[in-house]
Amino acid sequence: MTSRERVLMAVAHQAPDRIPVDFWARTDVTRRLIEHLGLDDEEALYRRFDIDIRSIRAAEHHPRFEARTTGVLGGDAESSGGRFVIHDDGTYENAWGVVKRLGKDELYEEWVSGPFVDSPDLDAFDWPGIDGLEAVESLRKRCDDYGGQFALMGRLNLPFKIAWHMRGFENFLCDMLVDPEFAKDLLGRVAAYEKEKGLRLVRAGVDIVGIYGDIAMQDRMLVHPAAWRAIEKPVLADMIAAFKAENPEIVPFYHSDGNIMEVIPDLIEIGFEILNPIQPECMDPAEVKRRFGDRIAIHGTISLQETMPKGTVEDVRREVWDRIETCGKGGGFILCPSNVLQNDTPFENIVALYDSVGEYYEQKR
Repeated sequence: MTSRERVLMAVAHQAPDRIPVDFWARTDVTRRLIEHLGLDDEEALYRRFDIDIRSIRAAEHHPRFEARTTGVLGGDAESSGGRFVIHDDGTYENAWGVVKRLGKDELYEEWVSGPFVDSPDLDAFDWPGIDGLEAVESLRKRCDDYGGQFALMGRLNLPFKIAWHMRGFENFLCDMLVDPEFAKDLLGRVAAYEKEKGLRLVRAGVDIVGIYGDIAMQDRMLVHPAAWRAIEKPVLADMIAAFKAENPEIVPFYHSDGNIMEVIPDLIEIGFEILNPIQPECMDPAEVKRRFGDRIAIHGTISLQETMPKGTVEDVRREVWDRIETCGKGGGFILCPSNVLQNDTPFENIVALYDSVGEYYEQKR
């Protein structure tokens, strides 16, 4: 069974030969892990851990913005190495007019401002155009290079995430409640761009389209569920409908940290088929599987807050085996950390996470 067959079988709620696994880690963690294991590159790392999914990101080039850039961002943050408009105070601005700064360790980014924080004039901004997105032909070649062996996941930004980055978090939450037409306008402009990106990925041949961005915190939603249903839910439904019209077999994937239990039925209703990351500190993976596992596959579940950084190798093995037992029976489960692995995670725990899958099936023989 190929990795692609294994993933698609699990998503179809059928039991493959073993549960599929995915790898999520910070870029700097991945680089150091490759060095630690004496491997040549990232693909060698994936093969060492028997990873079943490969990520395809559409390149984005915006000539007008790139002509304004003033330097390359240093540090080891996820945006490091990219060109930005770097301001005198050390903050930096991207093509969406979003301004951030690096923390003192240069590992993490902090939001500072956006183009609509002080002005709601959406027409005054020089929006990135879809002509800056990577062409389908180029994306298709990258997909074809995998030879159909792995499940391919295209990645999109959640429109809500980009919208609040441009408007400011508190501003946009207030807009959703007191000026919903403005909120819909801003969200719609962002969504049109992300939808076009998604359509190109679908046409190129990805199996899964993932939409990434948070709408919840540890114990409850960030957004009032009624406001989310009125404003963003229809936008997501439109995106999924467009992707399904292009390819009925495409698998929509949704990521939000935190406790989103209240809106899982809504996500299923509009067509999402995989839900990530099911943080065990926020939602019980076994309960999510029990309540919704016949209608949506779950992806993630391994504790990034406790087990991976603080546990022993045996703790990691115990949690992996528990998830296989409670979430993997009958398919519908892809194992992965409940977000990207951080610098506080011992390498031996990362190795144990993936080796424990094979060990589970070996002891069952």
